[in-house]
Parts: sequence; structure tokens; C-alpha cells
Amino acid sequence: MQTECSAGAYEFPASCGRRVVARFDGGRMSSDGGVILVKQADDILGLSRRFAACFRDERHPGFVEYRVEDLVRQRIMGLALGYEDLNDHDALRHDPVMGLVSGRLSGSRANCAALAGKSTLNRLERSGQQADRYCRIIADHEALATLFVTLFMDQHERAPARIVLDVDATDDRIHGHQEGRAFHGYYGHNCYLPLYVFCGDHLLSATLRTADRDPGKEALADIRRIVEQIRSRWPRVRILVRGDSGFARDSLMTWCEDNHVDFLFGLAGNTRLYDRIASLSAEVRDEAATTGRAARGFASFDWITKDSWTRRRRVVAKAEWRHGNRYHRFIVTTLPQGMSDPRHLYEQIYCARGDMENRIKECQMDLFSDRTSSHTIRANQLRLWFSAAAYVLLTALQRLALGQTSLETATCGTIRARLLKIATRVTLSVRRIVLSMPDMFPCQHEFALAHARLRRLRQAI
Repeated sequence: MQTECSAGAYEFPASCGRRVVARFDGGRMSSDGGVILVKQADDILGLSRRFAACFRDERHPGFVEYRVEDLVRQRIMGLALGYEDLNDHDALRHDPVMGLVSGRLSGSRANCAALAGKSTLNRLERSGQQADRYCRIIADHEALATLFVTLFMDQHERAPARIVLDVDATDDRIHGHQEGRAFHGYYGHNCYLPLYVFCGDHLLSATLRTADRDPGKEALADIRRIVEQIRSRWPRVRILVRGDSGFARDSLMTWCEDNHVDFLFGLAGNTRLYDRIASLSAEVRDEAATTGRAARGFASFDWITKDSWTRRRRVVAKAEWRHGNRYHRFIVTTLPQGMSDPRHLYEQIYCARGDMENRIKECQMDLFSDRTSSHTIRANQLRLWFSAAAYVLLTALQRLALGQTSLETATCGTIRARLLKIATRVTLSVRRIVLSMPDMFPCQHEFALAHARLRRLRQAI
């Protein structure tokens, strides 16, 4: 059908008495101008450089176009900008701003783009335990696991007196026939169960696990590794491990007690526990019936199970009645009676662990940590770490440069949408690279403040 627009032009309804035509002919432009701030944060942390140091490159030097550090930075920056699929990089490899933050505006060979395409990045993610014909970049998983704890400690000028390690597992749904595929009855589908450890908004560990293994028992290995690494540098720090009832396992609690690590875990209720607080429950029920409002009470007592625990431990109970229904909860802890009363222990200390679920949602929804579609667990674990690195980078940008701004408590997705997604024209000359951004950009104040703060930090290095 004959049209009035030329090839590559898109006609829209007229507005303000004029024709409206759109074309992709803006020249050297990018939609991600704000990533230049992320690059400054990356330089301050040395994240991409240190992440790349955890790989062993066995490629022939004479045929290498893209260094491991270039590939790692490109993948992390892509995730931070919202490009979860490797297919996206076949277009991003020509993006001038992506090339700028990678230090490569053109390829060193005539037939090479400035950045790597999906096939090269795929070989990076498929890193095996040994080099083969198709993949000659080998990831050191032990070094990568310890890197996140090191980055956490490096962001503190001095050792804190006390830290809280929140541990939790979540479902990562899988749809293919990946290695380790298993059905989980609680979630009702085939999935992995990645285990996360956070300290506040600092991510310390993200370990991919299969759904047929108990995360409560599996958590001991990660907790032991993290605690030993932290105490090797901060020997006097007091550590509290916090989690839901899935982690109230005797092996983990016993290890914590033997190694002077406090814990605070949820505890699943049972008939014996309900009988233990029967009188408190009756008092609370009568109060709720009398006032017509929800009522709650708290108690603390020593407790031991019939078979599963090897020693007595302190249990705090919350007895609550509302609308005629019982909502009793229990927690088990090493924190002594004199440190905090039961109500404060439950409401202020234990319930605060719920914020960790928001951090996990950021990793999965904003930074695509659930894109574990590779066949092997090893490759999917590496994908999980790339997403974790993007999370660390964006939260570091927030911590270093966005304090006391509208983005101080924003999620990673909000930071991306409001600060990084900036239409930018790139002009190259002999002496300068000029990034021209819209004068209507609504977050200019935040951009200017972030730039000033990051510049001072870089000069101080």
C-alpha cells in the first residue's frame, strides 16, 4: 500500500496543526547517558576490575579482541541498565556511551565492533571448570564468593561494633531442563532455591541451590565462610545471624553457639509450644474479647525439643488474638534475658528482617537474578553473581552519591529509570567527547550532586 512517508519514517496523527513523523536518524545517540555515573562508582570500588581478576584467561593472546575486564564490565553495566538478555548486546556493542564507559569507542580490528556481542559474552558465562575448545575463560567460583564479603568490608572506614547478617532463600522458577531441576512443594513449581545473605542493604552472598535440598542445613557452609572471612579482618566484631524458621536447625545453631555468633531465628509452632503458653494465650484472648481489638502478649522461657535439639535454648513467644483467631509466633535466640525484653526482641529486632525480602526483590525484579536459563548449575551460578555485582554497583552509587536526595532510599529500578535512562547525543572531536543531555531532564540536581561527590571521591583515591 502506498504511503506518504519515506522508508524508516513513522507517521503519527497530526498535532498542533502539523504532521508528526518519527525517524531513527539521530546519529550517535544513546538512551543510557546516566551510566557515566555508574562508571565513576565502578572506578571507586574497582568492582569490574576485581571481578575480572577472579577469571583465568587461557585464550591465545594474539587472537584476543576483548579483555576479560571489558567483557565483565559490559555485562554488569548492561544488567544495571536493564538489559537482561545477552541478545541485547548485539545492539549495545555499537552504543557510543557503552563504549565510552568501557574505554573502547571502536574495535582494534576492521571487522570488530567496539564491544563484544552475544556469542562472546555467552562463552564468558558458560565458563566451566577447565578450558575447552569453545570456552577458554575459567571462573574461580571460590574467589567470586569471597569477593562480595571483601567489597562489603572495604566500604567501611572502621570495623563496626556489631553487624546483623540476614539469611533467606527464595524461589527461582525454571522452565526448561536445567541441571538440578527439582519440584518444590511449597512453591508448587520447578525451581532453584538461591540463598542470599545481606547485612543491611549490603549483599554478602548469593548461592544457587537446588530445590531438593534444605536451605536451613545448607546455610551453615555460607555462614561459616562469611563469618570466618569477616573475623579475619574484624576480629572483635559481634555478629548476629537472623532468619526465619527454616533456619532453626540444630547444626547451624550449635555452630553459632560454639563460635560466639549470636542468632535469632523463627521457630515453627507445635502442640508442646502452644501448651507452654496456654495461660498467656488465655489472658490475651480475654483481653481481645473485652476490648474488641487485637491484643498481644509476650513471654520468654528456656526450651528444648524432644529429639532435634542437643541443648536448651531461649525461646520468645508472641501470643496474639484478633477477630477471634489465634496468631501465635515463636523465635529462638542466644541473646540473653538482660539484653532486651521479649516484646522489643520480637517487634524491633526479629521483625526487621522482613526488609531483606525487599532487597531480594530488587535482585530478582530489577537486576534479573532469576534469569537462570543456562543448562548447567555452574553457568547459572555465574549469572547470579553478575546480577549480584550489578546490585552492589547500584547500591554503592546510591550510598556514595545520592544521600539526602530524592533517590536516597530508591530501589535499583527507580535509580535506573530516573537517573540512568537519559537520552544523550555523543559528539567526538580530536580533544573531547561531549555528551549532550536534554535540558528538560527532571533529575538534573541529583545528577549534578552525584557527579560532584563522585569526583571528590575519585580525587581522594
